[in-house]
Amino acid sequence: MSEIGKRLGRRIRDLRTQKPEKWTQEDLAERAQISVSFLSMIERGERMPHVETLASLARALDVTLSELFAGTDRDVPDDEELLRPLSEFARTRRLTPRDVEKLLGVARAMFQGPQS
Repeated sequence: MSEIGKRLGRRIRDLRTQKPEKWTQEDLAERAQISVSFLSMIERGERMPHVETLASLARALDVTLSELFAGTDRDVPDDEELLRPLSEFARTRRLTPRDVEKLLGVARAMFQGPQS
């Protein structure tokens, strides 16, 4: 699947989960009149929905089509994508909380702005 499809899927999932009542996939699928399995594939970026389905999802989420696509065309990875390699590094190295603190100390020193 294309990168835009993956970003769109993440955007739809984010809009769904940011609802005050934290909609499940079942909630959104029912409101958009699509199957849960299809919604799941869309959110994972495995399927690209037709424009009619996108319009139905936008209506269900109470956003415009342009809001549905907001941020999906950017080249900058979202926070989750950006932090995934760091998380995997810590997990595969089985870092202790103390190790993580040391690593954060190095990162802070490296990226700290000029002192005033």
